[in-house]
Formats: sequence, C-alpha cells, structure tokens
Amino acid sequence: SSCDAEEALAAALSGHGLRASRLAGQFIIRSVVADATPESSTFAVLLLDSLTGEPITGASILFSLLPDSTPYRWGSTGASGFFSFRHLRSGSYALRIRRIGYHTLNERVSIGTVDAVVRSLRLVSRELVQPHVTIEGRRSAFSAADGISRGVFIRSAPSDHHQYYLEGARVYNPVHFGGLTSAFHGDALADVQAIAGGVPPYYGGRIGGVMDVSLRTGSQETIGGTVETGSMGSGIILEGPLFKTSTFVLSGRQMYPDVLSRFSFPHQQASDLHASEVMVKLDLALSDRQRLSVTGLFAQDSYDRSVAGEANIHLDNELRWRNSATTVRWQGVLDPSLLFSASGAFTEYGFSAGHQFESGSLPANLFSSRAGIQDLSFRAHAEYFYDRYHTMLAGVELVQHRMFGTVDLFSSQLISSSLGGPAPWELSVYVQDQWRLAPSVLAEFGARATSFIAAERASSSVDPRFSLMVLLDEDRRITGSLSAVTQYLHPYRHSGIFLYYPSIFFYPTNASVPPSTSILASLGYEHAFHEDRYRVGIESYFRVTRNLHEFAPDTARPTASNLAELLIIGEGTSYGTGITLEKRTGDVVGTIRYGLSWTLHRFDELNGGAPFQPRFDRRHEVYAAVSYALNDSWTVGGLCLLSSNHVPLVESTVAGTDARSNPIETGVGADAKYAEPFDLNGGRLPGFQRFEMRASYAFELMDRRWHWSVRLLNGYGLIDPFHWRLSGNPDPRLRWGINVEAPPLFPLYPAISLDMRF
Repeated sequence: SSCDAEEALAAALSGHGLRASRLAGQFIIRSVVADATPESSTFAVLLLDSLTGEPITGASILFSLLPDSTPYRWGSTGASGFFSFRHLRSGSYALRIRRIGYHTLNERVSIGTVDAVVRSLRLVSRELVQPHVTIEGRRSAFSAADGISRGVFIRSAPSDHHQYYLEGARVYNPVHFGGLTSAFHGDALADVQAIAGGVPPYYGGRIGGVMDVSLRTGSQETIGGTVETGSMGSGIILEGPLFKTSTFVLSGRQMYPDVLSRFSFPHQQASDLHASEVMVKLDLALSDRQRLSVTGLFAQDSYDRSVAGEANIHLDNELRWRNSATTVRWQGVLDPSLLFSASGAFTEYGFSAGHQFESGSLPANLFSSRAGIQDLSFRAHAEYFYDRYHTMLAGVELVQHRMFGTVDLFSSQLISSSLGGPAPWELSVYVQDQWRLAPSVLAEFGARATSFIAAERASSSVDPRFSLMVLLDEDRRITGSLSAVTQYLHPYRHSGIFLYYPSIFFYPTNASVPPSTSILASLGYEHAFHEDRYRVGIESYFRVTRNLHEFAPDTARPTASNLAELLIIGEGTSYGTGITLEKRTGDVVGTIRYGLSWTLHRFDELNGGAPFQPRFDRRHEVYAAVSYALNDSWTVGGLCLLSSNHVPLVESTVAGTDARSNPIETGVGADAKYAEPFDLNGGRLPGFQRFEMRASYAFELMDRRWHWSVRLLNGYGLIDPFHWRLSGNPDPRLRWGINVEAPPLFPLYPAISLDMRF
C-alpha cells in the first residue's frame, strides 16, 4: 500500500537476483549481473620473517575463490616485503603465500566492504640443506670463481661496469683480494638481488648489471651469533634485540689468507694479503607500519706483490684500497596502497699504489698513486598499488660525486693524471608502471631521466625501460626485456697495474669525455619442477654500447697533458646465450651453468676501423657448484669455473703494415697515430680457471652448535691471478712490460675453519 507499481515491483524482486526497469508502458525484468557487486576493499600484506622480523622478498601470494579454489588474484612481495591488493570483491578466499626456505602459509580470509586491511604476516623458516657457499658460491654474490682481474662477469660486462648497492648506498669495487671473496660477509646478508637484464628505472648509472645487497635486521628473541676462526681468517657476528622495538646486527672479519700459502706453494712467490671489514645495522620499529634503519660498512685491503724479471729487473707493488658507507633510511606504509621510503647515504672508495722499480745497477725508483671517490646521496621512493592492473613506482635521487687524487705515469703506463675540480651533481627522476595486461601477463613500462652537471658541461638523458613476463602456468614463465642505460662516471682499468690488480679509479663525463650509452635486449624461458625444487632456464641477450671508451698512447701527441687527450671513442657489441640448471633443496643442491658469448669492439683509430675482440672477452664459460649432505652432520661439495678467452688471428694494421706478416713495431715514428704498442686486438689475458672442494662437519658440544670445514682451493688470488715475467719495454712510452700465464689448478691450498653458533 501507499506505493506505485514501480516501487512495488522493486520490493517484490529484491533478494532474488532480479531487477526491473520501465520502458514506455512496459516493465522489463532482468537478472542482476554477478560482477556488478562493488569491489571496494583493499587487502595489504607486509610479510616478515617469524624469527628476525625482517621483510621477506620475492614471496608468491595467491588469492583463490572459495569454495572451488579458483585462482583470482596473485602477486609477489618486493624488496620491502609489501604487496597490496585493491578493489577486492567481497567474499571468502584461500590465501596462499609461498617462498623458498619457508613453510607455505595457507589461510582463509574473509573480505568485506569495510575499510582497507593491512596484515603483518610472518613466515616460519624451514631447514634446508644448502651449501655453505650459498652466498659466495653464486655469481650474484661476488663468487670467488669470478676472478681478480675483472671481478664478476655478467653477460660479458666486467665488474667495473656493474653498480653495487648496500642498503641503498652505492659501493665501489666491493671485493677482498680482488675477487677471492666479497666485502660483504655472507652470513650477515638477508638478500642479494642480481639484475642482468631488464634493469628497473630506479637503478641507473652503469652499463653493466646491478647487485643490490641487504643486511639482516637481527633476531628479536635474544642475543646470539657466530664466532669463527681458521687459516684464512677470523670473524664474529652478533645480533639480537637492542631495546624493546629495535634490533642490531654486527659483523666483523679479519682475513689473512697468505699465512699458509708459502707452505702450499713453495715454488711460487706468494702475495702478502690482509683485509678487514666491519658491517653494522640498527633497525628500529617505529610502529607496525614504519621502520627506521642505520647501516654502516668499513672495509680495507692490502695487497703486496714482488715480481722479478730478466736482467736484474725487480718490481715491488704495494696496493691499498678501502670502502666505507653509511646509510639512514626510513620506510613506512602511509596508506594500505602506498609504500614510501626516504634515505640519505655517504660512501667513499679510495686506493693507493706504491711501486719500487729496480733495473740493473741503477738506483731504485719510487712511484706512487692515489685516487678516490666520495658520494653524498639522497633518495625518495614510492610504490602505489593503483588497482588490480597497475602498480606505480616513482622516485627521485640526487647524488654529488667528488673525485680526487693523482695517478702516476708508472702506474698507468699512459700519462700522469690528476683528479679533482668541482664535484659533479647527478639528478635522476624515475617512474614505472607495472601493468597486468592479463591474469598471466605482467609488463613493466618505465623511464629514468638524468641530468649530470659537471665542469664545463651539463648532460641529460632519458633511458626507457621495458620488461615482460608471461606465466604459462605456476611453474613456467617467459621473460623479455629492453633497457637503455647512460653512464656518466667511468671506471678506468685500461692499462698498467689496473689491468692486473684490483685497483680502479673513476673519471667523470665533462666537456671532453662523453657519456657512454648501452641498449640491452634479452629473452628467456624458465621451468620449475616439483614445487620449485628444480629449475631450468635459458636466456639470450644482445647489447649495443655507444661511446665506448678506450685509451692508447698517441705518438702524434706525445705531450698530452691529461687523460682525456688519449681517449678514443668507439662502439661495442656483445651477444650470447646461457643455460642454467638448479637443484634448490634436498640432500644434493647445486647449479650448473654454461655460457657462450661473443664480444666485439670497434674504434676508427684502431685496427684499421675493423672490429676486434677485447682483452677480457669470454667466449666459453662453464660454472658448477654442488653440495651433498651425506647425513645430518657431514656435507661435501665443490665449485668449478672454466672460461676461455677467444684468441683470434691478429689482423691489426700498424703503420701501414699487416700484423699477420709483420709483428707490431714499438717505438714507431711520430707520424703513426695510435700505433697500438700494446695489442688491443690480440693481447688477451689467459682464460680463467677456478677450482675448489669442500667438506664440513656439524656437531653439538657444550650445548652449542659447531661447524668445522676444510676447503681445498687453487692458488688464484692467493699468489697472484697470473704468473708474471717482468721485462723492460723497448717502447720509450712504456716503462715496463710483462708476459702473463694462467696459474695451474693444482696443487690445492688447504683452508681450515671452525665456527660456533650461540
């Protein structure tokens, strides 16, 4: 009563999934579309480790509709362990969170139409049989197998072209003994992200790859740690609660790998090696959604080597280098769909080199070099989960680079160089859209815009980034990427001691030095088996580099006053394919990888303008690391890396002659420009070989967990990366010359260690 026909009909149809609409003098009754239910709820996940409280990255999150468990929404946590699902339909869901190394979490979740929900969920770790080389035995964590002369190789790009981060702070040349081990203690690390292709726009500045390292936050339960000692070095890790809502991690190592090397290699000249490092992290939980952390690193190395040659020539080299970094970072969930972080960092890298050169009866000559770089940086980063299809990332970074020091002619074999002047500024703004094109297709579109302001020149660039991932099912995926990178700070490892020792210095883009640019395309396929216990992957890549830098003595300009006057600009091309097989859990775990690559450089002034293979081209590379748990106490394993440098028939043209029939002449006339007194088109260093075997025994004693291990490794890095034969150089522009040979794999050096956990 007291209603019209339209109101009466609406009341009668209510609750039956029907609705009525008037059309002229008729009523049309239709079914209500199920998808018309408002999707207004947000469910955010902050995923933490149940013991340490640190964020868990790379965890797979799946929402399935109940009661039939139909997959509805999925995603994965980022570096902060955070992910947000917006516009969820009301109803009941099965939530499944999976991460290797943790027990899978299965939970029933009810989503209503009320305000958004932010849940802090904790995953419980599970014991996995993993090799002790989990951190140092992988390429992504500065493997000892990857070499002293050029460090970690990723897709034919050596370590000096990679960007390293520790808790967001840039770190330069973070290695001990040039690659024998990294400057980051593996047991203190929470995660190591290695990015070879598809570099996100929030990284920039290097035409190689990216390695981003994060430290553990420390246990929230009680103070504990590990004490270790052995023939290679000693160290300690302490962690635990500091105050009610804060934790700490402190790691320190003192290394002395040369102590026993003289007994293991009595017929070879051992290097004098020492290194130390300290890492610390303080983490304060301001609330359930906000954290403040302070991180510090200090590492220093000494590497002394004496080399004898013909005609009573003798050379003593003393190298010192150091790394330090301090970072303060705040991170918070400002909204169930918005994550924000801000940080400030100061980093410093420096090296010094001293040389005492004796030739015959002449008095000894002393030469020295020193150089360094200091960075002061500020960064703000935001992640906004817009809807089920789009997640936006944006940020800004401001860095001041200060370079200082002098490099002596004896060290570089080219020219005395002075670094200094006004410190350049680098301002970068980046944005990215993670776009879910389909339930199983995720694309990332973004760009990084950079302005580099240096003395006499300001340069700008916009580097587009794109990547695509197609999930064929939960275990199979196809990936592809295309990314551009502009490099404004350039590492120098082109001549002299920088070719053979782990020393390095940086020079900036300016009016005479152009920035280098790189475009990298990659395509890969990955297949996981048996709940991610096994993985098989294959990936191919193609990289083009413009404004590639090279240096060579110029006979036409013998009075060059600075390094830029000897700069040669060219281009490079590299491409290849890698196949990887991993077994991730079980009694036997390990990785086998084979890579095949080609690298070509071309400069108008060199080799008649024809392409040639650079010194460090690695044509074939085989890597294997395996660990086998015999029982609960005994574990054995091994590591091997074999790589070859392709040595072509030298075809460089020097002073109008064919080098295949007439070897390169030194001391050529003043009219011969870039005469290649050292052969850029054939003077390849030997192929690299690394071998290690390991056995470890775990036991209980005095209510403590003890771990004893013995490693047998070849002398790479302990004696020297190469066998040297020093000689005087007939080219008056070069003070000394050497011939190098690869050291043998055997005999093996024993390294014994014992650690105790408390």
